[in-house]
Amino acid sequence: MLHELNERNSDGYNYITGIPKEKWTNAYDGGFRYGHMTTNLAEAINSSLKGIRNLPISAIVKATYFRLGKLFATLGKESFTLKDVGHIFHPRIQNEIQAIVVKSNGLYVLPMSRSDTIFRVSEIPRPLQGYDPTSYRVNLEDKWCDCGYFQALKSPCQHAIAACSNSRRDYKNLVDPVYFLHSVCKVYEMEFPAIGSETEWHGNQTWPTILPDPQIRRNKSGRPTSTRIHNAMDMPQRERTGQPKLCGHCRRAGHIITNCPSRRQH
Repeated sequence: MLHELNERNSDGYNYITGIPKEKWTNAYDGGFRYGHMTTNLAEAINSSLKGIRNLPISAIVKATYFRLGKLFATLGKESFTLKDVGHIFHPRIQNEIQAIVVKSNGLYVLPMSRSDTIFRVSEIPRPLQGYDPTSYRVNLEDKWCDCGYFQALKSPCQHAIAACSNSRRDYKNLVDPVYFLHSVCKVYEMEFPAIGSETEWHGNQTWPTILPDPQIRRNKSGRPTSTRIHNAMDMPQRERTGQPKLCGHCRRAGHIITNCPSRRQH
């Protein structure tokens, strides 16, 4: 893709190549983000803070605190329950790993070291589907594979799992500890303490009481009104280009469909 970009736009290619690769691609970040991109993390935060825009800062802080407290209580209860019944991974992660285990079936594994740590794993050729046979180098000791999946997500790929099956190793020992339930439970060990009524707080209030404007509150029923600020991009194309409005029947300017001459003739 970079070579195609260089052919079409050399300035854009020079701009991107000037940025360190570990800052904008998962293939070179060393696995520190576990496959997460900035947009994914932002969307996760937006889902928790949805519906508290255009509020005073005190209301935003209060809503953020209590929503996160409820979220931690719900997810923490779920994680500790799964751990108590004997689960090693969360069911969603377990399903993803199981799907990778299924993909590893049928791969051709060739050991390349006496210690059973370096392998050459080849995929089955599928000429009818247009897939050529591809081989990958796998190093179980360094947790590394040519496909890049192992390094980026710190979880064994299908080639690494196939190598583990060949050497009779448990692939779970290669999964990063962050995916285990005991690590997930550590996130929810700290709970948000409940805050009592504001009337029981000590001290006198020295700031004015701020109330939200009822005119800008969202309606409880009906279609919600968008509060996004419109710009030139939201204008119709004819307004941006200065074209006159056309009739919906004959596609001519100077009149509308209700008084179209050709429509009255019919």
